[in-house]
Amino acid sequence: MDKALKNKISSLIYDINNIAKELDEISRGLGSEFKGIGSANSASSLQSAANKYLRVSNELRKI
Repeated sequence: MDKALKNKISSLIYDINNIAKELDEISRGLGSEFKGIGSANSASSLQSAANKYLRVSNELRKI
């Protein structure tokens, strides 16, 4: 794999990890600052999305 492609993949991994981190932070904020069924479902959905982004990041690391 050439260096340019490796750099692009590394950049994608970095961006994906940042997105996952932000989704996780928002999820925790919703869970702690808001009460009710809607906030719990929203927080759970955001956490699920964050986990999916982390799985994608892990798969990209295998390339």
